[in-house]
Amino acid sequence: MSICVQPVELPDGDRTWTVLGADHRQVGPVEEFLEYHRVTGSSPHTVRGYAKALQLWWRYLELDGRDWAGADVSALAGFVTWLRQGTPPGVALLDPAAAAPPRLAESTLATRLAAVVSFYRYHHDAHGVAPALARAWSGPPRRSRYRAFLAHLDGRSRAGRRSRCRCGPGGGRPARC
Repeated sequence: MSICVQPVELPDGDRTWTVLGADHRQVGPVEEFLEYHRVTGSSPHTVRGYAKALQLWWRYLELDGRDWAGADVSALAGFVTWLRQGTPPGVALLDPAAAAPPRLAESTLATRLAAVVSFYRYHHDAHGVAPALARAWSGPPRRSRYRAFLAHLDGRSRAGRRSRCRCGPGGGRPARC
């Protein structure tokens, strides 16, 4: 295809990634975003993941005939559909049940989507571009089976449940326990 992720060897020997367009030049807005992450100390794996996600986003925008700065939430929804089903923009399946199985795991899809939204948040903060996409997605709800260290202080903890203290002789309860 016309958009690709290219590894780059830095002068200090480190390796990073960039996204090249159809003209074999760096895609300016993507490179600016990736450079921001390099400078702020993001992991090279994070930079590579963002580069891959943005390569896919650029490919989708190319297929859809959209400019990156003019993309909206409907473009993001189309991107998710494209990643899930492989159906190009503007193509409707006559029998959705006969569609190919998902191309990506939901966790991978969520990572790609988070990278695109992060890209737009950066460009919205830096240049005021695409405010709708800058706040389009906040990620899957996070639920943890662990309680925070100071959760008992938040007022929502279970009051009234006390542990039994068997400190006195015969298991009796001392005055202060």
